[in-house]
Amino acid sequence: MMQLKLKHISLICLILICFSAKAQQQWTLQQCIEHAMKNNLQVRIAVLNNELNEANLKQSKANVLPNLNLGANNTYNFGQTIDRFTNQFANTRVQSVNLGAQTQWNLFNGLQNYHTIKQNEINIMTGKYDIDRTKNDVSLNIANAFLQIVLSRELVNITQNQVNTTNTQLARIKKLVEAGALPKFNQYDIESQLSTEELNVVNAQNQFNIASLNLALLLNVNPDDFSVIIPDLPNPNEIPMNYTAQQVYATALSNQPIVKSAENQVLSAEKGVKIAKSAISPSLVFSGSLGTGYSGLAQQIKGFDSTIATIGYTAMGNDEVYSLFLNPVYEKKPYGTQFKDNFNRSLGLTLNVPIFNNLQTHTATTRAKINLESARLQLLQTKLDLQRTILQAHTDANGALKKFNATEKSVIALKESFKYVEQRYNVGAANAVDYNTQKNNVTNAEAQLLQAKYEYIFKTKVLDFYLGKAIVL
Repeated sequence: MMQLKLKHISLICLILICFSAKAQQQWTLQQCIEHAMKNNLQVRIAVLNNELNEANLKQSKANVLPNLNLGANNTYNFGQTIDRFTNQFANTRVQSVNLGAQTQWNLFNGLQNYHTIKQNEINIMTGKYDIDRTKNDVSLNIANAFLQIVLSRELVNITQNQVNTTNTQLARIKKLVEAGALPKFNQYDIESQLSTEELNVVNAQNQFNIASLNLALLLNVNPDDFSVIIPDLPNPNEIPMNYTAQQVYATALSNQPIVKSAENQVLSAEKGVKIAKSAISPSLVFSGSLGTGYSGLAQQIKGFDSTIATIGYTAMGNDEVYSLFLNPVYEKKPYGTQFKDNFNRSLGLTLNVPIFNNLQTHTATTRAKINLESARLQLLQTKLDLQRTILQAHTDANGALKKFNATEKSVIALKESFKYVEQRYNVGAANAVDYNTQKNNVTNAEAQLLQAKYEYIFKTKVLDFYLGKAIVL
């Protein structure tokens, strides 16, 4: 019985250890980004889209080659018909078999195939840039979500520290109230403040949980088994920006896949115009075929039947004149013989000169030119958006750094002021309202300091990203 209990205890301990180990699995920012590159749905969709581009390229290259098709046909005809192999009328059931092979080779079609191949090669490169762009977007989103977790975690700590301070103060007030040194309403004021601060902790914890959930969803992992390693981030003043926004923009123009993708879309649209114009040119097609067949009406002579018949009389009319007749005997022609006798072949060249096709070529060319102009405008818009994003990030980073430095001074001053108010409150020279107001001011300033810190860190990471640097904390 004792051994059984020990086994149960061991099993329970093992389960608890497993759950504990599972809960302790934590992710760094780099691990999050690496996981997303393989499992994020947007990245996987971008990869699949480029696989379609690769399939289109293979097809366009195959279109240059001649085609070859084999065919077989077995037909039973009931009723009057003319057999195509014997040219005989038939009123009964007739079996016909056709075997054939055909090929066509587009020798020239205004270089449409050539331009299509080049366009699809450009589309593959565009797809690769789109994959990189998607990965970059996902990386930035993950970095932002990761920093939101770190920020919300520190806000939880701030609110919890506030609760701890209030609990300590409440314990002291209770002793003074019990000793009769302070009235009861002082205790009520502190308990009311404690309730508010505990609610702040709950709200901060909820924000932390939401931030963790958002990152888990980005990574496509189970939120219950997910947590992150909180890094020790430096002071913003230790992360200087030694570059201007224009320097970042100039570098981004040469290394950002979103720009490369837009440039390739212009090249693809230019090929589209050439493809549309190629339809104006004449086309030359080579064709060839082999064929044979079998007919149920086809017959061949098997032999002859001889008969002797009277064909007249002699001149005197006394004697009959006889003649020998040979009547052919027919049989169905064998399959092999018919396939050999009916074998045929053909070769041909077809020249097609387009004269008027209801303005289809003209309309296609017009559409292609419009698509080209649209791609060029989209490239300009992409560059403008990129410049705006970089300028905004650079401006926000400078503003966040200034806000951090100003708030840091404010926090130091508010903490000193709170110490003074706390000392006065402890000796009864200040009321609870002044005490709580000053403490709340410190908490709010600390929260603003954290927000400025993480905003600056994130914006500098954005700028580093556009400079071609990896996103690391």
